[in-house]
Amino acid sequence: MAGVFKNITGVAHSQEKSDVLSENVRFEGKGVTLGGYLSRPSGKGPYPGVIVIHENRGVTDYIKEVTQNLAKEGYVGLAVNLVSRSLGPDYPGGSDEALNALGKLSDAEAMADLDAGVEYLKKQPVVFTNSIGCMGFCMGGRYSLLFAAHRKELKAAVVFYGRTINKITPLQPQSPIDFAPEITAPLLGNFGEADPVIPLADVKKLEEELKKHNKIFDIKIYPDAKHAFHREGPNYHAEAAKDSWKRALNWFAKYLKTP
Repeated sequence: MAGVFKNITGVAHSQEKSDVLSENVRFEGKGVTLGGYLSRPSGKGPYPGVIVIHENRGVTDYIKEVTQNLAKEGYVGLAVNLVSRSLGPDYPGGSDEALNALGKLSDAEAMADLDAGVEYLKKQPVVFTNSIGCMGFCMGGRYSLLFAAHRKELKAAVVFYGRTINKITPLQPQSPIDFAPEITAPLLGNFGEADPVIPLADVKKLEEELKKHNKIFDIKIYPDAKHAFHREGPNYHAEAAKDSWKRALNWFAKYLKTP
């Protein structure tokens, strides 16, 4: 999806597109071979690593472009393909089949697969292993909240319109807000005031929990912005997309350090 970032200008890029190396990768998880999309600067590094957690249709062109743009800023980005368990490590994103498969993924399985992604990142010679963060969108935003509590070594976490409170099911036995006391990474959140998927009251409750437990966080709510405002499409909101991306980069620049 070329041009997803076409309106996000004014953000300084430390890497030109030609200096970014991207490839589809495979790595071993807990009893499963996982796929992913890796983008990194072409230099020797070391660079901080970022786990990119996709929306509910898998590793789409949009998610690949997010990963590439992180690499342009000096990060090694890995988008873990969370449909690998049911559809295989090489299954492309964007289909209803991916949507259905992700609807059957448990939180425990997702955390295990993201754990495997971190371990794969740490094996890359260009990655500074003590400086890894995560970034998630939509479904991946919810997982980013969960992962920030689950993976204690994360140095920063970014959430784009991730659900903070969900219906309790066997696959999702708790809500991300329940884990707020366990979050150790500085947390950045970007939400839309007009998002019909994530009630504003739920975002406010997350803020209250983070404050209550003295967490480092910064949550911004964009007026008139709907769900998926960062991705090109009917809900794209240019101002919110540009500002939220800049905020994410600034957050990583502050908390993901290199030697």
